[in-house]
Amino acid sequence: MARPSVSFDQAAQSLLDAATDPARWNDAMEQIAQYSGATGAILLQTNGTRPEVPHSRSMEEGLEVYFRDGWHLRDERMRGVPYMRRNGIFVDQDFASRDEIETSDYYRGLLARFGFNWSAGIGATNGDEEWSLVIQFDDAHGFVTPREQKDLVRFGGHLKRAVLLANNLGFANAMGMIDAYQSLGCPSFLLDRGGRVIRANAAAEKLLGDGLNLAQGVLGCSHADDNRELAGLVARLSRSPGIADIEALPSVIVRRPTKRPLIVEGVRIKGMASAVFSPAKAILLVSDTERPLVESPTDLLRKTFGLTQTEAILVSHLAREVPLPLVAELLGISFETARSHLKRVFMKTSVNRQSELLLLLRRLSPLG
Repeated sequence: MARPSVSFDQAAQSLLDAATDPARWNDAMEQIAQYSGATGAILLQTNGTRPEVPHSRSMEEGLEVYFRDGWHLRDERMRGVPYMRRNGIFVDQDFASRDEIETSDYYRGLLARFGFNWSAGIGATNGDEEWSLVIQFDDAHGFVTPREQKDLVRFGGHLKRAVLLANNLGFANAMGMIDAYQSLGCPSFLLDRGGRVIRANAAAEKLLGDGLNLAQGVLGCSHADDNRELAGLVARLSRSPGIADIEALPSVIVRRPTKRPLIVEGVRIKGMASAVFSPAKAILLVSDTERPLVESPTDLLRKTFGLTQTEAILVSHLAREVPLPLVAELLGISFETARSHLKRVFMKTSVNRQSELLLLLRRLSPLG
C-alpha cells in the first residue's frame, strides 16, 4: 500500500478532532483515504438510511446517486457486516467471489462507475446505531490484501473512541439547550432522529396529562386531528436536510377541554448538538396560552445564551420588528457587521433563521 504524506497517527487523530469539531468529519475521511492510498472513505450506517454522513470529497457524486437511486436499500456489502462484527473489519472477498463482483450490478453498475469497486469496512457502534468506516479502492487495486486489512483494522479502536466522544458531547450540548429553555420557562421536548422524545424539561413535564401525553417516547394529544398534525410536524423535523429546512414549519394547536389551547412549534437544532453521532435532532417548543406572555429582559437573554450586550440589544430591536438595516443604523454599525452579530446569535441560540429566533423570543416568559 502506498504511503502518502499523511501518517497513521495523523489519520487516527483526525477522528478524535472531528469528535470535538463536527465540521471536521469530512476532513477526517480525506486523511484516512490519503493514508490508505484509497480513492475515498465514508462513514455509513449499517442499520439506517441517513444520507448526511461523513465522506471524502471524491465520494460526493457517488453518494448522491447511492441515496437518490435507492442503492442504500440494496447495498451488497451489508453481507460483510457479520464479518465486521466478528473481526472488526470486512472486505469484499469475505462474502463474494471475484466472478460475483465482476457480474454484480451493484459493484459494476454503481461502485465501479465512481472508482470504488473494492472496499474494506471497519465497524463502530453508537447505542442502537452501527457504523462502518468504508475505505474504497479503484479497479486497479483489486481485493484488499490480508496485510492491508491488518493495517486498516487499527482504525477501529480510534473510531469507537471518536464515536463515543462525539455522542456524549453532542448529547450534552442538546441537554444544555433544553435546560436553557427551562430557565426561560419555555416547555421544551428534545427529539431524537426518529422523532421520539429523549428529554423533556420540567416546564414541559407539567403539561403531560394537561393537553399532551407521552407514551414510549411518542408525544401525542387527545384530539385525533391535533394528534395527526403533531405527528406530521414531528415527521418533518425528522427528515434529512433538504428543502424542508427552508420551508416554514407549521404550528400545531393542541386543544384542551377546560383550558385555552397549547401551541406547539418545532425547531431543528444544529452545530455540536445535532452532530453526526448525537441522538438529538430537533426541539418542540410549547406555548401555554393560559399564561400571559411577558417580555424577556435583555439581561436574562444575555445570561441564558451568553450574548454580548450588542447582540442582546440587536435581538431586542428585532423582537420589536425593527428591520435589520435600521437596527444597524440605530447601533451605528454597518449592515454587514449587524449580519455578523445576528449569525453569532443564531449559533448561540441554536436557531437557523430570524423567524426561529423571534419564535423563541415570543416564548420567553418567567417561571411559575
